[in-house]
This record gives sequence, structure tokens and C-alpha cells, in this order.
Amino acid sequence: MTAQTINTISEFLLQAGTEYRVYDMGRGIEKLDNQTFVDLENNLMPVPCPRAGQAWFGVVFWNKQLSHEQYIWFVKIPIDERSLLSQAARNQFLEAVVTALGNNLERTKETGAQLPDNPYIFTPSQQQLADFNALIRKELLLSARLGLSKAVAYLKAPSVLPWEELALQDIADLAVHIERKDIEQALHNNLDKLPFQVLTALCSSFENIRIDAALTDRLIQLFENAEFAEIQHMVLRGLKNSIARDLVKQFLHELIAQGEPDVECLVIIAGRHFRQLSDDSLLVDYLVKVIESDPALQLFRGIYTDLVQVPETRFALLSLMRRNDLPEPLAQAIATLYENASMLKSAS
Repeated sequence: MTAQTINTISEFLLQAGTEYRVYDMGRGIEKLDNQTFVDLENNLMPVPCPRAGQAWFGVVFWNKQLSHEQYIWFVKIPIDERSLLSQAARNQFLEAVVTALGNNLERTKETGAQLPDNPYIFTPSQQQLADFNALIRKELLLSARLGLSKAVAYLKAPSVLPWEELALQDIADLAVHIERKDIEQALHNNLDKLPFQVLTALCSSFENIRIDAALTDRLIQLFENAEFAEIQHMVLRGLKNSIARDLVKQFLHELIAQGEPDVECLVIIAGRHFRQLSDDSLLVDYLVKVIESDPALQLFRGIYTDLVQVPETRFALLSLMRRNDLPEPLAQAIATLYENASMLKSAS
């Protein structure tokens, strides 16, 4: 087997005898089923959560016949203007894998599946790495870390135990087990008593799990009463995967229409609540608020360019060009955006 005879990462992992899981890490961490990843690799569908012109994946794989260990690659692959994976870049990544680990991953154990530096691997932030490890540990039914018990004990008595003894990983492990009744009750009792450092880490972890309506409502209250902008930012991220979608949409409507979200909040809405922005009314109000925050339109251009790559918001954004009832600032901003794009195309 050589890189030339393998068409996809999926095919390579299967032919090497491994089981694997793939997570989209472009805008939070979202599990992809294996068939979806196959379709992405074959350009049968666009990347759902691209960021900065790239698709970002966490790939976990293992071979039970050879080892009990799991191995992880963090892979970023460029996308084209339709948000489809670059086949050439994906193939170059595969060549790097075969060169480093062998045609059948036979050098995986001795190398720890480490790949040499190449343009297609990335290192997640400490927060994202902790969240990823917590999610895959639960997904693969691995035994809980000792730090989870310590985190649960702290959550039950935050005024008694020192938060400094908690690792970021402990808090991430706590978040993914939120369905446990003792954790749910402790959160209900003590969420507003947590210190800034624990609260922000916990809310950041919430963005990757499904939270219920009760916790969603508590987080919205935390946002409204927050003393620090950083808490608002993390709470906003933590609401990303709430099952109470309508409640979050109402909150975003009110925040944009009546509140004064700072630039970071506006960026987080684009990055984490992009699915809500497929609603035309919310999208228009949001973009107007973006323009008000930066009349020079630098922020607007950046967010528009980002969201037009996302399949769930692309159509809504492009359809704005055909509307004649937009607020004047937004109509002018879109016209300026496309005039500049036309000038650049003509110059080239």
C-alpha cells in the first residue's frame, strides 16, 4: 500500500485495520459520523464548520489487535470557495502519514503516531485539548480520571475546597458528565458561587456538550449579571449547543436589539451561533450591529468573509444582495464589499 493507491484518510485508516472517530473542530468540537467524513473527503458535501479557509479535524484511531492505546491527529486541510476539501492538500497529508508511520501504520507504537512538522497538523489550545480529551474518553467508555471526583467534590462545596487544586482537564471532565444527577444538582446550587477562573473554564467546556433548558436559563442570567466581560464571552460560547434553541435565539435577538454587545461578543456569535444566523431577521439585525460597532467596516468584512464560507449561512448572506428592503447601513456595506471584490478581480 502506498499513498498513491489510497484515496482518503478514511480508506487509509480502515485498510490499516483501525477503528476511528472524527470530530469537526472548526467552531467548537462536534462529532462527525464516519460516513459524513467519507463524504467530506470525496467532496460530496461541503465542510460544515470551516474557519479561516480551513477544515479542522480531530482524528482518534486505535487497533485493538495491536495495542490498547488510542492515537490522535489534529489535522487542518484547506477548503476551496465552495467549502470543499482540497484534494491535493489531503493527499499530501496522507503522503506524510505513510512516510512517517508506514503503509499499515506499523510504526505507530514506536513513534506514538507523531507526525513530522507539516502544514496540515495543528496544536489545539489547552482548553480545546482538555475538552477533546474529555469527550473522547466518554465516547470510548474509558474509565473516568481521578480528577473528575475532585472536581465534583469542589462543585458541591466551592466555598470549602480551593479551586487552585483543579486542573483544566478536571473541569472539562466535569462538564461532559453533566447528565449525572449529583453534578446537575451541584451546578443548580452553586453555579453563581463559582470563582471567575472556574466559571469561565466550565462555560467554555459547555460549548461542546448538550445543555438543557434549565442550565441555559441560568447561563443567560449569568450573562446579564456578569461583572466582567470575560464571563459574558465564555457564557455566550457555553450556550452554543443548548437544546433550548428557541430560548437562545430569543436571548440573541434581545442582546443584539437592546443590548450593547462588545466586539468579542459579536465575533463569538459568528463563530459559535452561526446556525442561529440562518434566520434572516436575526442575521440582518446582527450585521447592522456589527457595522455600528465598527463603521470603518473592517469587522463587517471579516465576519462576512468568515460566514460566507459556512454552508448554513452562505445562502442567507448571498440572498441579502437581492433584497431592496435592507437597512441603509447594511445595504451600503454590502455594496461596498462587492464593489471592492469586483475591483480586485478586474485588477488581477
